[in-house]
Amino acid sequence: MTSSVALCTYNGHTYISEQLDSILNQTRPVSEIVICDDGSTDGTLELLSKYAERYPEIIKVYRNPENLGYVGNFEKAMSLCSGDIVFLCDQDDRWYSNKTEAITEIFINDKNTNIICHSIKLFGASLESSEEMVYWHMESFDPDHFTKPEDILKRLLYEGNVFPGMSMAIRNVFLKSHLPLKRVNSVIIHDYELLLLAADQNSLRIERSVLGEYRIHPKQSIGYKAFSEFNPSEVKNLSREDLFRIFQRYPFVKKVISGLNLNTTLDADYIRYCHQKYKDYLKKLPLLDRLINQIKMKYYFHIFDYLK
Repeated sequence: MTSSVALCTYNGHTYISEQLDSILNQTRPVSEIVICDDGSTDGTLELLSKYAERYPEIIKVYRNPENLGYVGNFEKAMSLCSGDIVFLCDQDDRWYSNKTEAITEIFINDKNTNIICHSIKLFGASLESSEEMVYWHMESFDPDHFTKPEDILKRLLYEGNVFPGMSMAIRNVFLKSHLPLKRVNSVIIHDYELLLLAADQNSLRIERSVLGEYRIHPKQSIGYKAFSEFNPSEVKNLSREDLFRIFQRYPFVKKVISGLNLNTTLDADYIRYCHQKYKDYLKKLPLLDRLINQIKMKYYFHIFDYLK
């Protein structure tokens, strides 16, 4: 199977060499690296040109005539990929040398899989914790807890994405069948949209092996503050604010189900999910507080109105 890398850059001069070197040093070489630059002004393009001169048969660099934004740039890069498998790639991370080999073998042996997501570690000088940190731990995500096909879809839709794009590989036939992206809202970016669609078709596979490292630094597009301040030893209980966010998410969930044509049963299931979270929250309160909160939630905060 051939493989493409869809790599997007924007002022990534600081880390791009380390990322490219990790891709070029794979035990199973990639067929092409498609790089779309979104108007860098820091020397990124000059550096990319040097790599393209050294690897003219592999590296293809495209400079956008106008800034497309993070999602638009990835959509363009993905559309230009010709390999059987497309690996999504940011400009500031690192791949382990066996990543493409391990992922390609899974695709070869499992024809029904359209997306594979692997485990990743966090790294970078910005991390406050000295403990080794796996991304899924920060998201309280354990693949073993999702035994039914619909479980992972509900986790992604109800609680948010746990698979960064740089940990994803996509079968190109599936990818091209879903381009252009629907972009149902600003939260459902390219990787999240494709994940929901694959999970809805039961064609998303989780690879537990750590096959790359996700860099945490102040200039990254998503998640710097949350990742850099995360303490893996801290136990987080469901707060009232958390409960409100869960109920307030319902209109979002409805819109995504409709916009992506997902299984319609997910709507009613989310309402049941909200009620269960409500019970879980009350259960941890002392009896008197529980009674007071029940009254406040229903008649003062009108929390159940979010589910109408």
